Amino acid sequence: MPYIYFLKVNEHEMEVLTGYDKVSDAARQLYDWGVKEVLITLGSLGSVIYDGSSFTQIPAYIPKTVVDATGCGDTYMTGYLYKRAKGAAIEEAGCFAAAMSSLKIEKYGAFTGTGSDVLFCMENYCTTGLPQI
Repeated sequence: MPYIYFLKVNEHEMEVLTGYDKVSDAARQLYDWGVKEVLITLGSLGSVIYDGSSFTQIPAYIPKTVVDATGCGDTYMTGYLYKRAKGAAIEEAGCFAAAMSSLKIEKYGAFTGTGSDVLFCMENYCTTGLPQI
């Protein structure tokens, strides 16, 4: 773990890895093991990102329809890494990633949207409340 900068796990993976079912406890444990940015996705409840100093809660964007959830975690991580590589702050990258995932879930197969599609989602789709930490 000390060699991992970004680690994305879902709520089930976090519990298997850490033994904790509470997001904040699991995130702190993963950080203590050396991960620099811990991303925990919670499906329709959003996601939480922990960088050792603060928790950033990211709401989920509510998709117009749920068609295919396969690959949503990969899509989330791709969006997050893309935005972080471009210099975005954690919250901006998390929201972008969440929007990409919502667009992906609306269609079968891999994400095929554009940056404009993601921005439209961020500006026009309703969001869930902030996830619990």
